[in-house]
Amino acid sequence: MRHVVGFIVGMMLAPIVLIGLGWAYPRLAAIAARDGATFVSATGLSAVGVLSVLAVLLGLSAAAPRLTPLLPGIAGLSLVGVTAAHVMRPELIGRLPAVPGMDGAQTLLALGVFLPLSVALIVPMFLPARWRRYQAAHSTDEVEEYFDGLYDSEEEEYEEQPRRRHGRRPSHA
Repeated sequence: MRHVVGFIVGMMLAPIVLIGLGWAYPRLAAIAARDGATFVSATGLSAVGVLSVLAVLLGLSAAAPRLTPLLPGIAGLSLVGVTAAHVMRPELIGRLPAVPGMDGAQTLLALGVFLPLSVALIVPMFLPARWRRYQAAHSTDEVEEYFDGLYDSEEEEYEEQPRRRHGRRPSHA
């Protein structure tokens, strides 16, 4: 089940990355075009905030051991596909709906920015340890052995005491 969910979330992650980076790019370019401009403005901080959220999202999806490797892998393959479509048939990208950030995404596609990001997202698919189910540091046998005998004396005392009606223990006042 985790692979199905990872596949679906990976398919949603690729457009989020495209639109997020495409939205931040023109804002950062406008700041860089001004002489002596810094990020300390509403435009700069919002662009850096979006980039930070995207970085955390991508980092968690690529590095979290409990997540399926399909999540970053499918997102990376989708970004490779969009980049390849832009290289082979650029008119197809022009048919995409006009949403905020699409102009910046098209510029970044032409620059090939998404290819290194795609490789970084695809690599976890080829690590064998990521395909195995996450195992705790201690097996359940070791945990059960640790707790053996911990409550034995209390259970024996409970069973030896006389019971009243309805299975209640007598109160000791």
